[in-house]
Amino acid sequence: MTEKSKVEMTFWDHLTELIKRLRRILYFLIISTIVAMIFPVTLNFSGISPENPFYPTITTLVIQNFEQRFLPEGASLLPMSPFAVLEVYMFVSLILGLVISSPFVSYELYKFLNPALHKPEKKMIFQFVASFAGLFLLGFVLGYFLVVPTTVRTLFGFSSMLNLIPYYDFTEFYSMIGLSLLVCSMLFTFPIYIVLLVKAGILRTGQLTKYRKFLYGGVLILISIVDPDPTIITESILFLPIVILTEASILMGKRIEKARAKENSSS
Repeated sequence: MTEKSKVEMTFWDHLTELIKRLRRILYFLIISTIVAMIFPVTLNFSGISPENPFYPTITTLVIQNFEQRFLPEGASLLPMSPFAVLEVYMFVSLILGLVISSPFVSYELYKFLNPALHKPEKKMIFQFVASFAGLFLLGFVLGYFLVVPTTVRTLFGFSSMLNLIPYYDFTEFYSMIGLSLLVCSMLFTFPIYIVLLVKAGILRTGQLTKYRKFLYGGVLILISIVDPDPTIITESILFLPIVILTEASILMGKRIEKARAKENSSS
């Protein structure tokens, strides 16, 4: 296929390509989730018996880690339904599947926009995948070490202040932690999309700087909508790093536009 035919794709061509990429992402996500569910973290199976046929997996290790790290001392988790443990196990496995598959997701996103990119920019796929995966993991680490512990301590502090018995719903506890970590990870990849859209010529940095206050207002609203934390703790912690990353992406976009203008003027 020639460069010209790639650029002149119809709406249905784009839609078909998008569906193909999303299907591949879904397949890889399913595989990654299953790996987290069944892959053993130890080769010692001596504790397995007919009464207890289960062995430690990546998911069970993460669930135990979350409880040890985030559950306040003296607090207890109660499964409120017979399916609560299975629901949490599936949910945490899905979150781990998203983390494992993040480099593949970034690769498919890049390939979807590939026809709109100029020839030199198509060679930057490694930088894009590495940047996406790096920012995704950076958001996850920030959520793990700062956002989630701060949120949990604050929310559970209200229970102590009111002298309530520290019993919490098992499913809601892990849902809050998992969604908070996922939100942190996904929001940190936001600047990557800006750079990629500027590369594709779909977005201009002049538009971003002109409507900067609306951009950050929208980001703040988006965090408030997708974040399970009912307070403003997560928004306050995440907003400043996202602003810094977005400003850095705008500067990168300006460099891309200058290089493109220089290339066009010389040709």
